[in-house]
Parts: sequence; C-alpha cells; structure tokens
Amino acid sequence: MNGQENEAELVIMSVVIIVLSLLGIIAGFSRGLFGGIDGLLILGIALMMLLIFSLLLLVQAKQQGWIGKGHKGESPATPPAAAK
Repeated sequence: MNGQENEAELVIMSVVIIVLSLLGIIAGFSRGLFGGIDGLLILGIALMMLLIFSLLLLVQAKQQGWIGKGHKGESPATPPAAAK
C-alpha cells in the first residue's frame, strides 16, 4: 500500500472477500464437495483467500487505531511532554 488508497474501499473489499470465502466453504461442506481432489483444492483456495484478506483487514484496523492500545504514530511507552 502506498498511501493513496481509500481506507473504506480496502475494508469493504476485504469484508466482501471474507464473506464470499466463508460462503464458499459452507457451500462446499453442505454439498459434500470435499471428498475429492477438486473439493480439496476449492477448500484450500477459499481458506487461503480467507486468511489473506483477514490479515489485510487486521492490519488495516490496527493502522487506523480501531483495535489495539495506541492510535497510529503514538507509543504508549513515551510519556507526554511536561508543560513548563
């Protein structure tokens, strides 16, 4: 990411891909596709996409300060400057 992306677009795209991956896994189990090699490949691809976009969403949320203790650029170990 080079800083030119819109954060909302990345979050929406990640959520859509995560939901589609979960739906693919659920549909595969409900139809009994995972008995053969084709079903295992579909499962592997869906899990890989789920992992990649979940990590992207996690990193994006951490950078935006939605999760974690500090906001971006802040370090909780450094005390604020004392006023003189």
